[in-house]
Formats: sequence, structure tokens, C-alpha cells
Amino acid sequence: MKRKIIFIIVIGILLTIFGCKDKTDPYQIINSGFEDGMTGWTTSMEEPDLIRTDITYDGHRKYMKEGSAFLSTKSLTEGIEITSSPFKIGGLGKISFLISGNTLENAYVELINHETDEVLLTADSELYDGIVFVDNFTRVIWDATPFMDLEVTIRITDHDPSGYIIVDDFDAKIESDEEHASYIDDVLLRSGIKTDDLLMSAEHYINLYKYRINPETRYTYHVMGEMGWINDPNGFVYFQDEYHLFYQHHPYSSMWGPMHWGHVKSDDLVKWEYLPIAVAPIVLDAGGGAAFSGSAIDIDGELYIIYTENWIGYQHQVIAKSEDGIHFEMLNEGLPVIDESDLPFYANPIDFRDPKIFKHDDLYYSVIGSRQINNFGQVLLFSSANLMDWEYVGPVIQGSINSIYKLGYMFECPDIFELNGIDVLLMSPQQIPGHRNTHGTVYVTGDLNYQTGMLDGWTLDQIQEIDYGFDFYAPQTMVDDQGRRIMVAWMQSWNRSPMTAQYGWAGAMTIPRVITLDAENKLIQYPIEEIENYRSNIQSYEETVSGMVDTDLDGNTIDIELKFYPTTGKSGITLFGDALGNGTHVYYQDGYIYMDRTDSMNGRHSGDFYNITKAPVQIQEDGSIDLRILLDRFSIEVFINGGQQAITSTIYGSNATDSI
Repeated sequence: MKRKIIFIIVIGILLTIFGCKDKTDPYQIINSGFEDGMTGWTTSMEEPDLIRTDITYDGHRKYMKEGSAFLSTKSLTEGIEITSSPFKIGGLGKISFLISGNTLENAYVELINHETDEVLLTADSELYDGIVFVDNFTRVIWDATPFMDLEVTIRITDHDPSGYIIVDDFDAKIESDEEHASYIDDVLLRSGIKTDDLLMSAEHYINLYKYRINPETRYTYHVMGEMGWINDPNGFVYFQDEYHLFYQHHPYSSMWGPMHWGHVKSDDLVKWEYLPIAVAPIVLDAGGGAAFSGSAIDIDGELYIIYTENWIGYQHQVIAKSEDGIHFEMLNEGLPVIDESDLPFYANPIDFRDPKIFKHDDLYYSVIGSRQINNFGQVLLFSSANLMDWEYVGPVIQGSINSIYKLGYMFECPDIFELNGIDVLLMSPQQIPGHRNTHGTVYVTGDLNYQTGMLDGWTLDQIQEIDYGFDFYAPQTMVDDQGRRIMVAWMQSWNRSPMTAQYGWAGAMTIPRVITLDAENKLIQYPIEEIENYRSNIQSYEETVSGMVDTDLDGNTIDIELKFYPTTGKSGITLFGDALGNGTHVYYQDGYIYMDRTDSMNGRHSGDFYNITKAPVQIQEDGSIDLRILLDRFSIEVFINGGQQAITSTIYGSNATDSI
């Protein structure tokens, strides 16, 4: 009973602190945040469906709404006008509110003279993204000081047959400079700029709003952002006795936007610590502005990063360094160290990105993804003695019409390294015709010629997929103090909207994987052994089965080691299952391991193309197949026969579907 009393007291305090301003105040709008439905508002339509309390729209979070309700005209099929209660301009003469939606034409908010119906001020949503259909609230602050003590109303208008408007959190009585400053800060934060310091802006935004992400909707042991969007791993490195991993990050939304570098570190590759945003765009302007992918290298106890900046449609490489691995100083005054002037005539400067730096003998080298002027992809090699002055060496690999079904067009995120005296090239080709993910990840082996820049000894038939799943892209590797070559990749894909965006975040990293080559120079990948230190509640199950059998095992954050002896038909395991046998099915049939996630996608994708994938497998000499399977709430990673093949995919399960 004591706990209940304390709880009620706390709630009372919160209501006192955060309660609305006096609704009877003539200088304030009645029901300004729509928490009481349409109370205080009139409409030109009888009983319209306008109030929303959900946090999603088309699967994406309406980021940064206030309270639990907001107004949206999205569901309407005809025009409407919505008018507030009359109020007077008071306080500092400022009016603030949130707005989003497609307000390209005839959808806007107006300040109206209540007596004359004159339009005094107008606003619409300027940041609507018509490509990915994301409704992110932006904040408007009107200067209504010329109308002090005038009786006015707010009028929300939507006469656009293809548009809509979403609004929330009107405040017509801003009474102090501090309150006004907080709204100004919010305006800039929602636009990605707090001051001219974009790095500080991003970090401040995360610290201010990360509490809104529910821990129950996050991964438990995979790297993800504290909030917002992440994609490619960057700057994966072992530095000062710790693992550092950076990643492409847009903290202001759960959809892609101007890229920053998020940053985590770890001493065991499993438990990670968030660090401040490491890199922000040097400039944001109408032509772009982004800190795209890159890599890191430890030189004499200092950490150097080289990455791609995007400006006015052209891409170039810049460099920064850090003594502590956390705070970075731009070198060369932020100017490019490799740009279009360094490119060969057959390279397109618009697509020229993702440098991976390494040292060979006494020189530094970087492989960079590129597009040829004939539109096919290529990887270019550059060299430098001092990191500041770079020379073009030659094309490591080039695509052509003959390679289009394996290599597509643009090659992103290249990485090259040596295993067992063999050079291994990783890359992520884009726009592969007929590919399940549109963009893929492949590797090929050969012998890198440091005089010509070319990878010798490879053939098109040798190019193999790294992972056969739906969510594996842009892998990057590093070598740690144990001499292990470790790979991590983005656990999501480009051609499908992220399923977790409704929770305020999108994207994660795969579990780090140790990679080696077998006797036939085939890539072997397997989870780092450190993950086994986190096992608990270990259970085993052994039985000869016929048909579907419930193992009485369950969970959605599980490490499974499975050996089975397939017979005719399908043989395998169902994960994230329910009592009816629905779930994600991993099974062997006719020389392949299949993953079928149809039942685990909540109807997200129709048909087999985005739901069923397969990897080739050879049954072992004793007639068995070994699977290592890692589950983590929204993901499945399958490693076949000790890592000969891998299948990585995200799913959309629930706590009610966790049977095996």
C-alpha cells in the first residue's frame, strides 16, 4: 500500500509540473495540444476524424510529437477548415507550434484577426520529404508582436486533394525569455542545427530525447544507435586496448538523413559503451552535406579517420585525427585530401566514396568505391606517404555489361586485406538486376598488384555472396590484438523501409564475425567467441522427430547450436514460433538451407521474393548439418557448418511468438 501511495504522489507532482496552462486564460488557446480531442476547436465538417493518439504513420514514427494526441487531416477525402477558440496575443508576443505533413499546396496554418477575418501570419510544413513519406514534426515560432492584445484565432486549412497537414502543441503565451529560448532551441534541433556546431547539436539532441526510446523495443546485444537511424559501419578499429566502432547515423529521425558518425567502444565486442557523436557534416546546404562512410587507422597512438564528404553533388575524401579516439580534429582545414582532380578520366566524381585505409610496406593505401562514366562500378586504389598527398594507382576491379548480374552498377564500401597470403576484396554492389535486396555484398580473392592497382588472378565465377540473407550490407573489417580479422556489417537493407522505425530507431550492426579462408580460398565467418561468455540458462534438447515437435524451449534472445540429420523433404527448426507452428522457418531441402520469414513479418511483405531466401550447403560426411543461430528480438543470424555460409535477416516478431 505504501508503494501505491508514493506512486500516486509522484503522478500528482508530474501533473503539477507538466500540466497545461490555465484553459480560462484569455491569452491561451483552449485544448492547445488536442489532448481533449476537438474541445475548443470548430470545423467546417461535421464530426471529422482528426485526432490521432498513435505514434506511427505508414510504419514510420511521427517524431517528437508532444503528449499523446495530435491533429491530422490525413484520413480526410475533402477539404476542411479547423478554427481554435479566440485568444489574445500576450506575453512576449510569440506563438509556437509543431507542424508536419504534405503541405505542398493549399494546406497551411494561419493566424486570423477574429473580428475582421484578416490573415495575419501563415505557415506550412517546409520539410516534407515526398520521397520516403516521413512526417517529422518541425517547430514554428511566429512573431506576433505587431498584434499585441488583438483577439485572434488559429485556422488550420487543408484544401489540397493530395495533401494533408498534421499539427500539435500550440503555445500562444510565451512569457519568459527562457521559454522562448527553449522553443528556438527546439526549432534548430528539429532542423539538425543547434548552433553553427553541428556536432554539438546532434549530441545535445540525443541526450535530450533518447529517453523516449522504449528499452523493450531495442536489441539486447547488437550495436544500434541510442535513437534515430544508423547504417554502414565505419572506422572499425582496435585502438588503445579497446574496440571502436563508428556508424553512419542520422539522430534526428528514424529515416535516412544528413549523415553523422555515431560511436561506440567495447573491450569484448559484445557490451558496448556509447560515446559522443564523432563526426558531423562539415556543411549542410541545399546541395547536400553529409559525413559519409570511411575508415580508421592507428598511427603511433593517434587515431586517423578518412571519410567521404558530400557537397553540391560531388564527393571527396577528408581526414581527421584524434589523440583519445573520441574527439577529432579536422586536418587540412577540412579541405579534401582526395577529390575529383585525383580521379582518372573514366571515373564519375558524383559517385566516389567510402575510403578504406590500410598500410602496406612503407605506404598508406586506400580503396574507394567509384562509378565509371559508362555507369558500371569500380574500386580504385590510391597511395600516400603522409596521408595528405595522395596519388591514384589504378583500378582494383571494374564492372562491365558481362558482370551486371553479379556486380550491378556502383560499388560501395570496399575493403581489401590479406588472409593466408591471399588478398580478399569485399564490396557492396548496387542495383543488381533481380537481386532480392537490389544491393548485395560480395567477395573475391586474388593478388593485389601495388604497381598497377589491379587485383590479379580473379574471375567472375569466383565472386561469391558474403551473406545470403535479407539484411546484410556494407561489411567492414579490422585486425585486433589477437590477430583476428573481424567483420561487422549493417543489419538492414536499402530497398525496404525499416520495420522498427515506429519505435524511434532503425538499423543495427551484425554480431562481429571472425573471418578466415578455407583450403579452397572460400570465406569462413563465425561469431566472435566472446558472445559465449554471456550465455545463461543453458538448455539442451535431443530427440528423433517426425513432423512438427514443440521443444518446450522459448525465447527471443538466444544462442542456438543445432546439429540435425536431414532426410527427404524439409528438415529444420522454427524460431519465433507460436502454438500453430507459425514463425521463421530455417530448414534444409535439396542442397540448400532456406530461411522463410513469411510468418514473422506481420504482413509487411507479400510473396516469396522478400521473405524466402536460401544458401547452398553440403551435408557433412556423417550426414549432418550444423547450424549456429543467434536470435535478438528483431533479428536472426544463421551460420552453416562452422560458417561456410551465413544468412542474416530481420523479422518483426513479438513476445507472444518466441517458441522453438
